[in-house]
Amino acid sequence: MGNIFTDIAIAVKVTSEVRKARKAGTDAVQIKPVCIMKCVDFTPAFLNTMERGQRLEPGKRTLSARERGFENRPYETRRRMEYTPENPGEWVERARFWQQQLRPVLPPKMYHTVMVKFISWYIHCLRRRKGTTV
Repeated sequence: MGNIFTDIAIAVKVTSEVRKARKAGTDAVQIKPVCIMKCVDFTPAFLNTMERGQRLEPGKRTLSARERGFENRPYETRRRMEYTPENPGEWVERARFWQQQLRPVLPPKMYHTVMVKFISWYIHCLRRRKGTTV
């Protein structure tokens, strides 16, 4: 198997063959996929959620608790949490999700701090969406 420079040289040769065939007016050159490789992994990740934001970081302990809470959810739930909620009721559901995940694993004071930050961030996002930022 070659390196990237070999791959680039092959791509240049194929491109020149395609251009020659196009100029000649023939369809002699056909490109068919030989191998399909997965280049990017699009599985839902905690890093893609709005709760991962730096402003919500009170400490490493809460970060690991949030990551565990996220990773233990079904695929559909994790995918849905990568996007901001559209309706006000969805924001409430999201806050309740984090309450259920964090209350058992964090000390009460830390839990309270994290939930206050989450809810204040949700309120900020809702106000921005409505155009009534303060």
